[in-house]
Amino acid sequence: MQRERRRDPYPWTWEIPVGVALAGGFALVTGLQLGRSLANLLAGAGWTWPDPDAGQFTSPIGTAFWTSLPGVVTGDSSAGLAEQEASNGRLAGPSLTWGCLIVTELLVVVALGWLAIFVLLRWGPGRMRGMATSAEAERMLGVTRLRKVAGIVRPDLHGKHAGAAPATSLGGAGGRVQRTPGDPSLDAAEQPGPQLGRGLSPWLVAGRGTKEKR
Repeated sequence: MQRERRRDPYPWTWEIPVGVALAGGFALVTGLQLGRSLANLLAGAGWTWPDPDAGQFTSPIGTAFWTSLPGVVTGDSSAGLAEQEASNGRLAGPSLTWGCLIVTELLVVVALGWLAIFVLLRWGPGRMRGMATSAEAERMLGVTRLRKVAGIVRPDLHGKHAGAAPATSLGGAGGRVQRTPGDPSLDAAEQPGPQLGRGLSPWLVAGRGTKEKR
């Protein structure tokens, strides 16, 4: 493609794989916390989230978000929660916690796989070049556009005069007269259909009529 040759491609160095790995790891960790919160919600304790003020080091989303991961994996649904939430006697047990963790992690893996396939097909090195996308093809050749331009594509079926009988134009001294074929006002020479003498000189027509009489 001309556009590809006019720009400098970005080199595939180590930054891109590391960024993809960090993003995938963060999605999996978030899935663990969501699974624990879902388990507590199903158990009747309400929606819970790690305490952002607890922990030894600062983090934009809270230190307990990271330090509570070992306890969450072992089935402790109170790990990293605030004291008021941790003392709730209706927190989920280990079985329910593990079940919700498995479900959320499977959903995260499926979403990451779908996103990876979409990115590779759209921007990857093996993408199809020079082809219109499905949305572009639908916009140009879809049913909506075909219905919009039906009067141009098939004027005989969808035009303003669709279904009207064709008219025959006859020239005269007074101008052009529009007549419909089969009109009784047309004489024999003007009626549509095959005519032997059309386009021939008068003497040829007269000679042919005499020969037919003989």
